[in-house]
Amino acid sequence: MTLQGQRKPKAGDLIEIDRGFYKHWSVYVGDDYIVHITGLTGMPDWSFVSSSNGQAIVKKEPLKHVVGKCNYRVNNKYDKTRQVYPVSEIIVRANNEVDKLWTYHLFAKNCEHFATEIRYNEAQSDQAYTAVAVIMVIGFLILLI
Repeated sequence: MTLQGQRKPKAGDLIEIDRGFYKHWSVYVGDDYIVHITGLTGMPDWSFVSSSNGQAIVKKEPLKHVVGKCNYRVNNKYDKTRQVYPVSEIIVRANNEVDKLWTYHLFAKNCEHFATEIRYNEAQSDQAYTAVAVIMVIGFLILLI
């Protein structure tokens, strides 16, 4: 587990975990814990999509348990363009979601959508937009062949 960037997480921060070809997002709630969505069976991230009909669960877990050997960083990337809830409200909002079921959709309701909704009250996922754009370009290129 390696922290990338300038500072350690503070309560209310968004945590971006580098899983290689995708990023897993969570909300840091203090005391080395995060709140994030994961599979019903404990499987990490998107691996649950095919095994549980897109059902996930919101969990509060130790940061180091979820990060494992991956790199991670604080990434409050929309702070300059979105209204940020007060930290106390972010913590309450995140903790209120723990143990609730989450219907996961890679492009419309993923872990980044969850985390940004908690911090900014606006679900957004740049990696979902990027994935859709790549799929569209590949489809266009296939049509040209």
